[in-house]
Amino acid sequence: MHTSLRDATAVVSAVRTGQASAEDVLAESRSRADAAPDLCAFIEEGWPGAALAAKEVDRRRARGEDPGPLAGVPLSVKDVIAVTGLRLTGGSAAYAGNVATFTATAVRRLQEAGAVVIGKTNCPEFAFGAITESAVGGRTLNPRFPGATAGGSSGGEAAAVAAGISALGLGTDYGGSLRWPAQCVGITALRPTPGTVPDLGIVPGAGGWYGGGNPTPPAARLQADTQVIGPLARSVRDLRTALAVLSDSRPGVRGLGGVPSNVAVAWSDGSALGPVRREVSAMISSLAEQLAPEVRTLKHAPDLFAGSLAAYNRLRPLDPMIDHAAAVAGREHLVLPANLEPIQRSMQTEAGELEAAVAESNQARRRDLAVFDTADIVLLPVAGGPACDASGKLDIDGQSIFGWDIMGQCRAVTMVGAPVVSLPVAWSSESLPLSVQVVAAPGADALALDFAEWLERFLGEAGL
Repeated sequence: MHTSLRDATAVVSAVRTGQASAEDVLAESRSRADAAPDLCAFIEEGWPGAALAAKEVDRRRARGEDPGPLAGVPLSVKDVIAVTGLRLTGGSAAYAGNVATFTATAVRRLQEAGAVVIGKTNCPEFAFGAITESAVGGRTLNPRFPGATAGGSSGGEAAAVAAGISALGLGTDYGGSLRWPAQCVGITALRPTPGTVPDLGIVPGAGGWYGGGNPTPPAARLQADTQVIGPLARSVRDLRTALAVLSDSRPGVRGLGGVPSNVAVAWSDGSALGPVRREVSAMISSLAEQLAPEVRTLKHAPDLFAGSLAAYNRLRPLDPMIDHAAAVAGREHLVLPANLEPIQRSMQTEAGELEAAVAESNQARRRDLAVFDTADIVLLPVAGGPACDASGKLDIDGQSIFGWDIMGQCRAVTMVGAPVVSLPVAWSSESLPLSVQVVAAPGADALALDFAEWLERFLGEAGL
């Protein structure tokens, strides 16, 4: 399912062994960027700074120093994550000229591990959207599947990685903004357990932070509890390395030893979470059949996480977007009406209504997490169909769905607070990628990565 491009792990190996220099890798990255001027993956490219960083990686290696576990890897960063000296607009015309004075902790950790930041990638305004189009960066195209969207809201990231411009991407995920674009372009992504990766430096932050003052995490309760920073890559092994760096933990920790025979799996086609194509139901059912002889137990659980989706959909519009409201204050005329209205409406939520919705979400989460009492891994499709068209319309066997309705299967997993890998496993009737969510219990990120890496290899050996 992956492109023939080298993954980040292969890039690191080449740089660390001297088969290629970090400067050579960067030149190749820039060549691909120059060859795709209409992709609109980036809102700003930072090649001068990247050249200095690549040169330092090569100097460290030449001096016999460890150049880091991400030595020379071209890294792109979503335009809601701060990088000093590069634009930080959140995809909004209200901040089109803003430049960050701070580097997010997650970005800094990747840089310290040898990754080379090449630029900031496009996203819809305030990361609100299932497709990526902004007043700052235009409409991002899908580099592998013309006519289909690159997804949202980390669509610029997905496009950059899929096009081979970056070998590792850093995005955010609130309701599916890593998982959905990864499916759209046919790469992998990891939504870590909330709190695993520091979220310092996401905008808008508390008080509407956009590069000045105190860059604290978002203030809205649901967003603060569930929004994460996570990586996009061309292989699961890259996600593993990235998470080890991002979480400042020991790399290489595994729970399966490469063998899933002791793992209990539950699965669903996601139809309790929104419309699902017949071919998606058939895909996940076929996958379950293939896995049955390989795993310890396999259970069909058709209503997986349905309560959590209902709770998410109720709470999200009610949760006061304090950070966003502060960010748009005095700039309302520059904000898209479709985004301004829900921000302002959320600020009018009555306390009693909010507390009831929060209580419902907590109860739903506890009920739905009970699946992990008997299952180690849960499998769900990323969406009810493949990448939608450039207008944002997804056809589900004759029924058209749009926007957030596409991401019900992702939103449900967000609400339970579980780590999840988005992994391409099959092709749609239009020859577009179809991906599954490999979900583990909160805190079991290593297990989700273990199983996803085994599944990636298993399907590859089967010729998929």
